[in-house]
Amino acid sequence: MPKLDKMSPEEQVSISKKMFYGGLAFLPLLWLVNFVYFFCTIRQPSAPREMRKYVYMSLGGCIVWFIILTTWYALFVERRTQWGAGADRITVVIPKGT
Repeated sequence: MPKLDKMSPEEQVSISKKMFYGGLAFLPLLWLVNFVYFFCTIRQPSAPREMRKYVYMSLGGCIVWFIILTTWYALFVERRTQWGAGADRITVVIPKGT
C-alpha cells in the first residue's frame, strides 16, 4: 500500500471504508490491519472524522470476533466429548504416520 502521507484525506477515508466493509465479509484480520495501518493517522487532530469512525468500528469488530472465536474454542475443547458424533465430524485429525 502507498504511504499515508502521500494520500489525500479522501483517499485515506476511501481505503479505510473499503477495509471496514471487507472485514464484514468474515475477515476479522482485515479489521485489525485497518486499525493498525491507520492508527497513527487517526491520532492526529486533522484526521477526518469519518475515517476515525471506520477505524474504531474495525477495532470493535475485531475484538468482538476474537471474543466469539475464543469462546467457541473454549467450549469446543471443554465439551467435545459430550457432543458425541457431531463434534467428531467437525474435528480434524491429522494422522502422524509411521
